[in-house]
Amino acid sequence: MRYFSVAQAEELIPELEKIFAAILEIRPKAEAKARLLQQLENEGSDDTARIALEKGQLDFLAGGINEWFQKIMNLGAFPKGLDPALVDFPYRLGEKEVYLCWRLGEKKITHYHGIEDGYSNRRRLPTRPS
Repeated sequence: MRYFSVAQAEELIPELEKIFAAILEIRPKAEAKARLLQQLENEGSDDTARIALEKGQLDFLAGGINEWFQKIMNLGAFPKGLDPALVDFPYRLGEKEVYLCWRLGEKKITHYHGIEDGYSNRRRLPTRPS
């Protein structure tokens, strides 16, 4: 596993912002498709061709989101969600393995959390290490 310095993680913020912009552009389209499919199923629609087309389009949109998440993983980081949009970076704080925690909108990495913890347990970095 690759460990990041704070500076290395911060260098990726502009790329992460672009990635999340793309994901957040696709997401409402996927949600609309999912709602439409649910509506068709709830109505008991027997238009199997339309249902197959809508499912195919939803799969395509979901695949696009997954490809963008994969780009984050290819950078060595871990996407952790969209609400809020979060990314974790493996980091060594002294002898301890933790994650640097970044949230969309933040311009600097200022927080971390334990490997088993999540965003709600994030803490401020003790100093500005590199």
